[in-house]
Amino acid sequence: MSKDQMSVPPHVARALRQIDGWTKATGQHSPKVEPGSSLSGDDAKIPTLMVSSAAYQCFTHAVDHLHAVQALLFEARVIHSYAPYSLLRAAVEAAGEAIWLLEPSSRQERIRRCLKRAYENVRQGKDFMDLSGLQPSGRPHAERVQELKDLAVQNGLDPHDVCGRWSTQRQLAVVDQVVGDGKEAYAQNLWQICSGFAHGREWATLGVLERTVHSQVGNVVQLKLSSSTDVLLNMLYAAALLTGKAKTLYDERRTRHH
Repeated sequence: MSKDQMSVPPHVARALRQIDGWTKATGQHSPKVEPGSSLSGDDAKIPTLMVSSAAYQCFTHAVDHLHAVQALLFEARVIHSYAPYSLLRAAVEAAGEAIWLLEPSSRQERIRRCLKRAYENVRQGKDFMDLSGLQPSGRPHAERVQELKDLAVQNGLDPHDVCGRWSTQRQLAVVDQVVGDGKEAYAQNLWQICSGFAHGREWATLGVLERTVHSQVGNVVQLKLSSSTDVLLNMLYAAALLTGKAKTLYDERRTRHH
């Protein structure tokens, strides 16, 4: 189906145009981090990681998943019952992580969060290698962890905290404080419902999808479940809002006048 064939509300149409623009932009070189900007100072403190690279990588992941949903709907012209919500979950998680990285006004806190993200990457990589039996091709795990601990100490941070617990839901709770007044779990709710789809949970599919009853024998019901176009488009819009906030924060942090 085309955007003309599907009834697209104006606010969703604006989001779709944004996604198109972001997709083109992420296919080019990443935006320049200006000397004297917040991110240039952050990067100088942890040059082997760089807060700017971590945040922009999160943004590009969010855009890629948003564009995949858009392509399914308007290019492939297919409305899957479940798959778009798994893609939106990834977009929300990535955009939320970018906001979480960039939101603090404190350089030390931005560095702390970047180091925590880096540690989680190292930890999960080791878990995968251990499970698969593969041998790491780069530096040993212990050496990479020690580098993060050293960077933490150099920046006045607790290395045990940097190498401590990580929670996507706690990240998104911070995001909700940024995108709203903290009274509504906007990002958390969106991520939770999409996670329900990704894991095949009945509470999510039965709560969101449109149902057509084909037959019922006793307590056994044959149902056809299908996506509501309006719900899917509005969830795409909500995920795009978070991605737009991530982009705004990135542009503020990378430019000198901010």
